[in-house]
Amino acid sequence: MGGRPLMQTPKKAALELNAIFENATVGILFTNHRRLMQANRLCAEMFGYELDEFLGQSALILYADQEAYSALGREAGPVLSEGKPFRAETRLKRKDGSLFWCRVSAKAVDPERPRDGTLWIIEDMTDDHQMLEALERSTRELTAILDTASVGIAVVRNRVFIRCNRRFEELFDIEPGTLVGQSARRLFDSEEEFDRIGQQVYAEFAAGQVHRREQQHRRGDGRVTWLRVSGSVFDAASPHAGSVWLTEDFTATREAEERARQAYDEQQIIFDNAAVGILFVRDRMIQRCNRRLAEIFGYRQDELAGRSTRVFYLCEDDYLRQGEEILPVVMAGGTYVGELRVRHQDGHAFWVRATGSRVAGEAESVDLTWIFEDVTERHQAEEALLRAHEELEQRVVERTAELASANTQLQEEVFERMQAEQRIWQVAHHDSLTGLPNRALLHDRLEQALAKAQRSRNRVAVMFLDLDRFKSVNDTLGHAVGDELLKYVAARLTSVVRAVDTVSRLGGDEFVIVLHEASTSDDVAQVAEKIIGALSTAVNIGGHNLRATPSIGISIYPDDGDEVFALMKNADTAMYHAKAAGRNNFQFFARRMNEQAAHFFKLESRLRHAIESGALLLHYQPLIDWPRRAVCGMEALVRWRDGENGLIEPAEFIPIAEETGLIVSVGEWVLAAALRQNRLWQQHGRPLLPVSVNLSPRQFRQKDLVDTLRRILADTGQPARLLELEITESTLMHDIEETQARLQEIAAMGVRLVIDDFGTGYSSLAYLKRFPVHKLKVDQSFVRDLTHDPEDAAIVTAIIGLARSLALDILAEGVETRPQLDALLALGCEKFQGHLFARAQPPINADEIFRPRLPSPGQA
Repeated sequence: MGGRPLMQTPKKAALELNAIFENATVGILFTNHRRLMQANRLCAEMFGYELDEFLGQSALILYADQEAYSALGREAGPVLSEGKPFRAETRLKRKDGSLFWCRVSAKAVDPERPRDGTLWIIEDMTDDHQMLEALERSTRELTAILDTASVGIAVVRNRVFIRCNRRFEELFDIEPGTLVGQSARRLFDSEEEFDRIGQQVYAEFAAGQVHRREQQHRRGDGRVTWLRVSGSVFDAASPHAGSVWLTEDFTATREAEERARQAYDEQQIIFDNAAVGILFVRDRMIQRCNRRLAEIFGYRQDELAGRSTRVFYLCEDDYLRQGEEILPVVMAGGTYVGELRVRHQDGHAFWVRATGSRVAGEAESVDLTWIFEDVTERHQAEEALLRAHEELEQRVVERTAELASANTQLQEEVFERMQAEQRIWQVAHHDSLTGLPNRALLHDRLEQALAKAQRSRNRVAVMFLDLDRFKSVNDTLGHAVGDELLKYVAARLTSVVRAVDTVSRLGGDEFVIVLHEASTSDDVAQVAEKIIGALSTAVNIGGHNLRATPSIGISIYPDDGDEVFALMKNADTAMYHAKAAGRNNFQFFARRMNEQAAHFFKLESRLRHAIESGALLLHYQPLIDWPRRAVCGMEALVRWRDGENGLIEPAEFIPIAEETGLIVSVGEWVLAAALRQNRLWQQHGRPLLPVSVNLSPRQFRQKDLVDTLRRILADTGQPARLLELEITESTLMHDIEETQARLQEIAAMGVRLVIDDFGTGYSSLAYLKRFPVHKLKVDQSFVRDLTHDPEDAAIVTAIIGLARSLALDILAEGVETRPQLDALLALGCEKFQGHLFARAQPPINADEIFRPRLPSPGQA
């Protein structure tokens, strides 16, 4: 066994070499004198030939043309002649004429005699080249997407930009091409902000979440823009290895939302305080009305919604006849104007001036807006005049014979008649308290002024004046003092304007001034300023120093209307904008004021449709018990999925629902839906946790609230202890005795009561001790600045101490950062709610609700 190695026989070696030759996974070819001398079968098949027909052919058949053959020869020849191996990638030709990529390796059989033949190893590279071409094409497409995208796109690795498009640089006001290779610190104002956002981002990435935020950015020119930023990681296991970021500018959208919110607030003030009744009707069913309309007809405002307009008519025939008269006008796009004899809640008849038009929309229902004005006094005055005239005519007829013989007596009777008519006219056309022209005389004089202005091409100004906070004078000092104040205001107004102008009182604390032949708007503004100045001085009435500051709205003929009602209505609208602007000022009417009113009704109509069509949904945000590191409940938060604007936050539509009364039906739905969802979770093995539901002020004041709660708990099969009702502090301070009784009823059922937004309502400790509440929620406005505002820290400390002394649970809402959490823990608060733990989620994301990712106890 230790002798010389055995020598392999030539035959065996030849067989082994032949086996390798035939079973190789590459083509093997031997050429000599430019001919194919020997090849394995795979090589022939690679080119589409049978082996027999392949061998002996000219090597030229393997090339696209003579030039390609010669070019490879010029490249390979010098290498092979030196005895070195030649390697290259080139395109060769199959039998069917198609070209394909190959990797070729060649070497002379005998390096000393290169002309004795060449051995070629050939690999088909078609798949590799196709993959490379596809990769290059994808790269080009992605580059085009980056260059043309309307949003900013960037790729970050280890917090350093490795790629971004031009739009990303534009959004952050960065010079082109200077961001790549830079640290992301460049986009932040401070190192602290850079570290804080980084911790939040990479914590979310590690949890497999997408980071989203909205931020302000101040550009180099001082302009502030709003940016919506989102980022996602390539691999959650290695967040720093790479992430992609999208940024878009939504400044215009945010500014439009802010303008719409301001317009809504202004319109709400106008609607609530308008001097005329406003009514919204769908298919002759009352949907909504303002306080003034309810007063005109003798109802409470909340009594009319959902009732038929039949309640306003004296009989069924009037109801049907008026419908037949009004419908064709409004359906043709016109405005119905007329004076109707209608029914008061107590049954007596009175007169109103009604103006109605259809609300534009795609709904099949007939939606109408109505404006009502009580004109009973004018009708009564006209009737009194007619009766007096008839009585006097009758007296003249009866006494004619007697007076025929006594001329002196006749003259006395005529004089008596003239005096009587003058007294009647004075009573019918003047305010009994101030002696100023009343509504009827005002309309007459304004119509005369408009007719004269039309002939002489002059302007006429209508000023609608309302005294600020006059109601508090009547309520606190009595109507006698209020009447004397009105007389004083009437005298001051009369002293300011010219004799040709008209000062009138409509009723209450409302005055209207007509300025004849107003030259310019500046002249009208000067008169308004004189009125404000005249009323700025305090007057002593009944031992009280009073100031009657006015809010004045102004409309001008012909710019703002060419008839009495339009000018009066527009001046009234402008007056409520003056109140919304802070009172004790004047505002000229602008067309946008009516457009804002139309927008308000459209938004209300869309919300009603959303409720009817089931477009409302609930999200749930967990409540965290920090010592247990566990969820101790969740709060149900309503959302509106709108077909036009997507998901709408409650801050935009809850105020409308509250004002219109829709909040009652929305609140009932939220209660039932939240309890049903909790039951479904329990059936799927989720833990028994209470669900919190916000109770609106109007919903809390509903007389059937307790019965509604019992019914919903019975329908959903949920125990009362799993329901928490959140009521704001300010709601509880309304009618203390009634509030306490209602809270006692609810608590007796086993429902837990929570005071929401605690610290903002100035409630009394004495009252708080009487209420059967279980928990206080610290308002997020105190939590937001807790770490750097000593006053907020002091308030939160006091609230926590108060809760402990009353043995109440305490929970802080709006916790968004770790420093806020640490500060609250240091103050003794142990239960929290906020984005630091979890955002509100739809029910499908139950795992994120019941098992949110909590920050670690020592996390910085």
